[in-house]
Amino acid sequence: MLILSLALQADMLHFYKSAVKNLQYSKTFSLYKHAATLSRDAVVYSQYADFSLDASYANTKATLLPSSFNTSDITLSDTFDIFNKKSYLVDTIASDIKEKKFLLQHKKEQLFSTLVTMISLYHTQKQKLQLNKKLYNEQKMLYDKLFILQTHGAISKLDLLRFKNTLTQLQTKIVQQKNEIVKMQKQLHLYAPKQAIPDLDRTIKASKKQFLLQNPQLQANKALTEQIISQSKVLQNNYLPELSAGVGYQKLGDPTSYGDNYSFTLALHIPLSKADQKEAEALRAKALSQESHSSDLKIQRENKYIALLQNYKSDQQQLEILRANLHDYQESQKTVKAAFLKHYVDFNTYLQVLTQNLHIQEQIITLEQQKARSATLLNGIGSGAIYE
Repeated sequence: MLILSLALQADMLHFYKSAVKNLQYSKTFSLYKHAATLSRDAVVYSQYADFSLDASYANTKATLLPSSFNTSDITLSDTFDIFNKKSYLVDTIASDIKEKKFLLQHKKEQLFSTLVTMISLYHTQKQKLQLNKKLYNEQKMLYDKLFILQTHGAISKLDLLRFKNTLTQLQTKIVQQKNEIVKMQKQLHLYAPKQAIPDLDRTIKASKKQFLLQNPQLQANKALTEQIISQSKVLQNNYLPELSAGVGYQKLGDPTSYGDNYSFTLALHIPLSKADQKEAEALRAKALSQESHSSDLKIQRENKYIALLQNYKSDQQQLEILRANLHDYQESQKTVKAAFLKHYVDFNTYLQVLTQNLHIQEQIITLEQQKARSATLLNGIGSGAIYE
């Protein structure tokens, strides 16, 4: 696992760990585990040290006695779980801790997926901004040339105005993208303050087997099933007897008695109600129903792997096609630009080619980040590092 965890970008893992720490996931679970452990220890202790102290006082007026007398009773007793009935309560608490642990892992996985998606969108927007700024600078230089040509009557004022309007729209888009990037930065820093926004993985290093081994929802479901079974066994064994032993002292003020009394008692308590048995049967049926979800959760996990892998492959294949044809688009833009300056083609033709080239480059940026998102999710989940 240590070797595979290196497949995940170190910066991305550091950013994610900072977010987990900031959200105090581990602290919340530690506090819950501590409370559950105390409850478990209390159950274990009560199996053979379930003490109780009873005290009573009575004032009695007898018909044949000239005055009333007092009676005081004190009894100290202990109940023994001689058939180890409460051991299943311990199992229930242990299963509950396991379930909460795996539910926390699932929550961490959801956080990781959210962060990776947000970072992917952030880099997409940032790279598109750089692309549009470069395009704006290039077209601004062209506009300056056209302005000079227009002053000499080489092109019409209408074409110059249309070109200027196109530049204004591009400038507006750049402002919008800048503000969107600032918003994304602030949102990401809510999770991990002061951390640099990392890059994502570019290639897949985790295998299918490694990915499928990490399934917190499936493990949580198994732990919940174990918990329900333990609860049913608690009720199922309620018919077993419990032994109580105690010592007592009675201070008796009756003048006709032989003085104070000391006693040692043994008692056997045997529950006879059948309600617990019926409830135990209901819980066993519930456990079987819960266990049946395991197959569905396994299929969901495999579907997630298939979706991420195929998205990665599809993005890769589309990128190969677009990159192979990008040079042709760029050369076409250069040719049309030269033709536009010589009035061989009109402004609409130039704008159409310019827009197509921009669209291709934006597609490449989007696909690259989508591909990186899929690779990072596959590597992060497959490594198991995000659950630590």
